[in-house]
Amino acid sequence: MKPLRAAIDDWVVKKKTNLIELLQELIKTPSPSGQEKACAEKIADFMRKSGFSSSKADQIGDAMGVVKGSGGGRSLLMNGHIDHVPPGDMIEPYSGKLMDGSIFGVYGDVVYGRAASDMKASVAAMIATGAALNDIGIELKGDFKVAAVAQEETGGAGTISTIERDQFLADVVLIGEATNMDLALGHRGSMKMSVVVRGRSCHASAPERGINALYKAQDLITRVRNELIPNLPSDALFGRTSLAITQIEVKPGTLNVVPEECRFYIDCRNVPDYPVEKLYHDLGSLIKDQSLKDPDFKAFVIPSTLISGHRSFTGFYTNPDQNPVVGEVESALVSVGFKPVRKTWTLATDGRFYNWLGLPVIGFGPGEERFAHTSKDHVRVEDYLNTIKAYTTIAAKVCGTK
Repeated sequence: MKPLRAAIDDWVVKKKTNLIELLQELIKTPSPSGQEKACAEKIADFMRKSGFSSSKADQIGDAMGVVKGSGGGRSLLMNGHIDHVPPGDMIEPYSGKLMDGSIFGVYGDVVYGRAASDMKASVAAMIATGAALNDIGIELKGDFKVAAVAQEETGGAGTISTIERDQFLADVVLIGEATNMDLALGHRGSMKMSVVVRGRSCHASAPERGINALYKAQDLITRVRNELIPNLPSDALFGRTSLAITQIEVKPGTLNVVPEECRFYIDCRNVPDYPVEKLYHDLGSLIKDQSLKDPDFKAFVIPSTLISGHRSFTGFYTNPDQNPVVGEVESALVSVGFKPVRKTWTLATDGRFYNWLGLPVIGFGPGEERFAHTSKDHVRVEDYLNTIKAYTTIAAKVCGTK
């Protein structure tokens, strides 16, 4: 029998065309958040045809599959989301084109399309891993599981459903969000807030009769940008806290009326030393100070994260000193030719839900974060194929083989 690495390499080479077509087929199936069912059913069908012990697609748009082990080993769950953000100004976003990557500043062939890097390449690699385990004849001791989930981009309803309703869990969890082939061990928290600024409406032909809430909001936004953002804290593990104002809206929203209310929305990615209560306090302090400078300024903060009962810090970190599986996965990656760098994601992932349950969570996937949610969404073919090799090797390492 061939050594494991040689057998996996040979299988990927032999199946290369089919594996690329699998990824293209997923990209060609639009699955914006809330509309994942068609894609989930295709994934469940592929699982059935490629030898998964069981597979199903649920009503939410999740697909779950299991390659059953013989017993006596740890189970491994690979999680990846199949929903995606709108295509925006992408050209042929659902084409799944195979093209030269030089147009994106990378070398080699790439597959282009919405969700290529975020994160259908990883999902395709996960379900291809199940096929590889069966075709090669790798008999695992522990179960290998795949959760291709819905609605990650809008809060994680798909993963939460697989956990709470299906109890679809394992001893070790791998999240396939893009890591550029490095090893991610966690990510910052995520906080959402909005600020409502009040004014007084009037006819736009006589603006002096009112108080323009949009102008007042602009004054506060300028202070947020100049005073709050530059002083946000950093952390040795998680990096710098970031804050962005992502939306703004006015009431009544009529062209010939000075707005009486303006609301802007904040997305903050925080570190442990900057909890939701601190952001709420800092925004409140700016509002209080602005009110002292401008008697017509009235505003308040709506801390949606705090109201919804979320934790002060919603990120996570899998400490390699406390979780030997990190070293095991690293050794598996090294055995197939990688030299992974340990890091944390800039973006948030569904890995937090598993970590909060006390499970070790690691991250490895093809693609680069900088291309996610952009018009340049793509993944390198070489990285995608190498991810299949890596996932198959990791499954054998974590689950054990007979």
